[in-house]
Amino acid sequence: MDDDLTGYDEQAAGPEAGSQGGGRKPPRGERRRRRDEEADRPGLEPPRRTLSPWSLLLGGAVVAAVVLGQWSWVIAILGLALLITVHELGHFIAAKTLGMRVEKFYVGFPPAALRRTWGETEYGVGIIPLGGFCKISGMTPEEETPEGTGERAYFRRAVWQRNVVIAAGPLMNFVTAAVILMLFIGIQGVATASLTLDEVVPGEPAAEAGLVAGDTLVGADGMRWTTWDEASAFFRANPGKTIALIYRPHTGGGERTVKLTLTENPQAPGNGYLGVRAGVVLERPGPIEAVRLGLIGFKDVAVGTFTGFWWLITGRISATGPDGAVGPVGIIDVSRQAVQQDWYPVLLAFLSFNLGLINLLPVLPFDGGHIAMNVVERIRGRRLDSLVFERLVAFGTVLLVMLFIFLTFNDLKRIFGG
Repeated sequence: MDDDLTGYDEQAAGPEAGSQGGGRKPPRGERRRRRDEEADRPGLEPPRRTLSPWSLLLGGAVVAAVVLGQWSWVIAILGLALLITVHELGHFIAAKTLGMRVEKFYVGFPPAALRRTWGETEYGVGIIPLGGFCKISGMTPEEETPEGTGERAYFRRAVWQRNVVIAAGPLMNFVTAAVILMLFIGIQGVATASLTLDEVVPGEPAAEAGLVAGDTLVGADGMRWTTWDEASAFFRANPGKTIALIYRPHTGGGERTVKLTLTENPQAPGNGYLGVRAGVVLERPGPIEAVRLGLIGFKDVAVGTFTGFWWLITGRISATGPDGAVGPVGIIDVSRQAVQQDWYPVLLAFLSFNLGLINLLPVLPFDGGHIAMNVVERIRGRRLDSLVFERLVAFGTVLLVMLFIFLTFNDLKRIFGG
């Protein structure tokens, strides 16, 4: 959960009432203070601004990317922004539900292209899509909070309430990963290998026997198959054996039988090889089956993520290698390829799970660091000294920046072949 951004430019909403002597406007800081006070005053509607010149820059960038045929980059960047926004939405919903004051909720980082105030919260869209933030009043006791916040400040709430708000971000990412997989399976369907051939490898047994793409395998040596798994198991079990293969040509005319000798699979020694690639049939499951398969997919994503981390820790894969860790640049590049190859939703679910998991690391400024500090406070019976807290945040931030630089360097080296 990102705290307030100190570089955020709060533009004035219009002429200020009550200007000081000589018709001059009061200093900008004074105008901002008056505006904030008026926003907290019952019965007065806070100032609003809906559009800014930055919206032209944002819209122009999107239009230019689409016109230049770079729509896959747009989808990749917006997908990553969606996951971060969903994360912050978890904090937002939990904070509002528990009665904490939320000052700002932004999709993207400022400058703001679009913003509007409803109630006590300012909602906005920033022109930098790789992020977002939810500003909850009183994240630390030393923070200045708007007038009237009182017991609604974050630091004044019970430890369990604070931890619920913090944990809601990663939890939302986990839920999003599962929902994406369910929708993807329900809409696109489940790919199942079929007995109809998609490709016949030149020079291999099937090609030499006259089979071509589009032909359908039926059986061999008196056996008849109903699934590709049955056929594949038969081929693997008979390396070097001459078989009587039954197939149905794509041109029609009934079944045909040819004799051929299976070779050994060059990529799997000891296994028989026909030299074909199965076709794929998409089967759309019902809603309940889509949920079940989506949850199975979520489990596979979780297992794959933990396995990947373990391989990195144990050195089985190199962090700087082609299969190593990636940063934002690498994620966007892989996402672009996934969009073009039609498996982007699967990658998006994987990224969502990883975003939630990484945020649970017990290091500030990650969400897990805030949860850990709250637990320490509960055990000690008093808050951690503010100076110690600030140093922990600074230490974690330095590590995060160094990691970002390291990953970005590796991403660029991979992409440009350095």
